[in-house]
Formats: sequence, structure tokens, C-alpha cells
Amino acid sequence: MKFNLSKSRLSGYLQSVLQVVPTKSTLPILSNILFEALENKLKISATDLDVSITATFDCAVTKKGTAVLPCRILSDIIKELPESEISFEGSPTRVEIKVPNGTYKLACASPEDFPKLPLVNIKKQISIDGADLVMMIKKTTFACSADETRPALNGVFWSTKGDIMNMVATDGHRLAKVSIENKKLKGMSEDIIIPPKVLNIIPKFVNESDGEVGIIFGENNIIFNLGDIILTSRLIEGPYPNYEQVIPAENDKKMVISKAELAGAVRRVAILSNALTHQVKFTVKNNSLMVSTTNADVGGEARETLSCDFSGEAIEMGYNANYIMDILSKIDGEEINFELSNPVSAGVVYSTAVPKENFLCLIMPLRLAD
Repeated sequence: MKFNLSKSRLSGYLQSVLQVVPTKSTLPILSNILFEALENKLKISATDLDVSITATFDCAVTKKGTAVLPCRILSDIIKELPESEISFEGSPTRVEIKVPNGTYKLACASPEDFPKLPLVNIKKQISIDGADLVMMIKKTTFACSADETRPALNGVFWSTKGDIMNMVATDGHRLAKVSIENKKLKGMSEDIIIPPKVLNIIPKFVNESDGEVGIIFGENNIIFNLGDIILTSRLIEGPYPNYEQVIPAENDKKMVISKAELAGAVRRVAILSNALTHQVKFTVKNNSLMVSTTNADVGGEARETLSCDFSGEAIEMGYNANYIMDILSKIDGEEINFELSNPVSAGVVYSTAVPKENFLCLIMPLRLAD
């Protein structure tokens, strides 16, 4: 194997594939990167067995070959080098890296030990708008569960019904649902659950102006074609809970309030909230919202009163302040709608500027301490 390329070009692609290399693993081979020198192209790949990433780009290759190199060591070497042309030369067992002022030699792992990566059949891909995909990812993945006992909730549920594409995530305490019109995925064979790890990588490579993203649906995996970058992820086995059942259809109390004012008040009051529950109390009546908390552990209490537009009987609710802040950060526009029913039912939160059908969040209340 022999090829050469600039430090900045290699460094950029190395940082890309590093994102899936596990920091700790019982399989040492996963801490390596697979280099494949092809006809005028270099292909570098990494995997953690769940998510795989491959970058393929133009490169001056003088001798084809394969090598499996230690990821962190190689990355540290390249990062410290001054900008220059770098030459790689060697065999599957040892590679020499030549730079203007010196050489670095690295032992290689066996290419046979590197996990087989999924085959990518571009002919099967469906293209969807990249900006739509990124928007849906950013508005849902935050609500995924980390509880391993309910694996289906560890991912984002992706479904198409007719011309509507939905993404939903929930951890049982909050839920985010975003829907857009999309005719290209009409009749997608089945609903799928995608791990958030692969979804959160996509926005790093796809800009709003990048056009379309290719998607290939496999039997138990999904492949994203981002041009130079190919991302593959296993799917999470379902079934996904019936989320539509938990979205309240008729919450009779509605509050309209400034998003920025509410976020500021919750953030400040939460400083004195309980370190475990992060509970803040919402007391809504007579077009005003009082956000308050009491913390016996530190002998502190806080309250702020905000003006709002409220219709319905007075109500008191307890919420996890962190969940409220997460939800507010995902909602566009200056004002939000907060639909409430009673102190033990889910609240529905959505923007006054975007229809509820397009994006809504649910938040479950906490039981108020007496």
C-alpha cells in the first residue's frame, strides 16, 4: 500500500470516522481504523458493531492495499504534525508514515480481524431532503430513553403514513413528535426504530443547503449516503409503544406565554430546586403563571410571576425543570401554547407559530410535594 495526501485533508476525515470508535471495548480490534487504498481513492472505515462509518475520497494512490491502524495513536500523530504532504507506505502488518522532517512507524492489526462492513447497494436508495431530515433529528433525539430495560424507547421511531413522515421519541417522562409531508417514502415497508447515536452524527455532515440524503433500508439496518460519508446502523427491534394513545386530545386549559420569559424564569428558579427531582411548580390563574420551588435541603425557596394568556380554572402542576428547558429549546417562535388538563395528566407544548400537527412535545407532571 502506498499513497500520499495533505495533513489537513486526512485529519478532517479521520475526525469524521473517530466519532464511532468506542473509547472502551472488550474487542480491541474496534479501536482501529480500516484503510483501503483503491484506484485514485482512499477509503477509511470504523465501527462499534452497532454503527459504522466509511469515508471515501480522492487520493494519490501509487500502490493499492489494506491496513488496519490504531485509531487514537494515528489521530494524535496527525493532529500534532505541521501542515504538509504525508506519505503512507507499507504492508498489512506495518505502515511507515513519512513527513518532511521525519518518519513514524506503526504496527497494524490483521485486516481479517476487522468486522465485515455492510454492503451498500446505491441502486436501492431513496433520496429525501437533507434539511428536513436534520430538522426532524434535532427535534426528537433529545427525548430518547437511556433505560436499557425498555430497548424500544432507546431509539427514534420513524414511520410513514400516506404522505406524512413522522419521527417520535419518548422516555416515558416526555415525548417529541415531528411530522412533515414526504411523498418519496410513501409505502415504506415497515416502521423502524433507529438508535440516536447514528442520527446525531448526520447533522455534523449535512447542512441545510446540501440537498438530498440517500437512505437504504436493509433487513435489520439502515444506511445513510451523505456523499463522501456512508453511515450504517443496526435497527432496534420493536414494537414501539402506541404513542398516539398518550397524546391528550382534549386538554381544556390553555396557556399562551412568552418562550424566552418562561425559559428564563424556570432556569433561575431551578437553581434552588431539589438536586434529584429538579421539581418546579407551575401555578396558573388569572392570566398569570407563578414558577416556584422549595428546597428543604438547602433551606431555600424561589418564585417568579409571569404574565400569560390563560383560559380555564386555576391549576397547580409540578415539572422537572430540565425537561421543560429541553422542550423549550426545541420549539421555534416567540410564544408557546401549553395545554393542560389536571395535575396528573400530560401537558402538550407547541409553538404558536407552527401547527401542533407538525411538532409537539408532551411532558408528564411530577407529583407535588405536600
